[in-house]
Amino acid sequence: MRTKLLATLGLLLTTQAGQALACSVCFGTRDSKTTQSMAVAIWFLMAAVMSVLGGVGAFGFHLWRHGRMPLEPHQELTEEDLKQYD
Repeated sequence: MRTKLLATLGLLLTTQAGQALACSVCFGTRDSKTTQSMAVAIWFLMAAVMSVLGGVGAFGFHLWRHGRMPLEPHQELTEEDLKQYD
């Protein structure tokens, strides 16, 4: 019984009949103002996500670049091994 239900549901979702059951708002008519607004909202959210990921990547690159730089002379003195003077 369960396999028949899952098979029917899978067939309904993968065929064109499943799209025919959707209303014009859910299906997305091309000339609808709602569809155009949703497309703009999707692109805006994609840009927001990509800008945050770009910022994380830029910060990681900044840390990587500054991690490879040699130490300043005053930092080398504070990190000097003083065991040889004991």
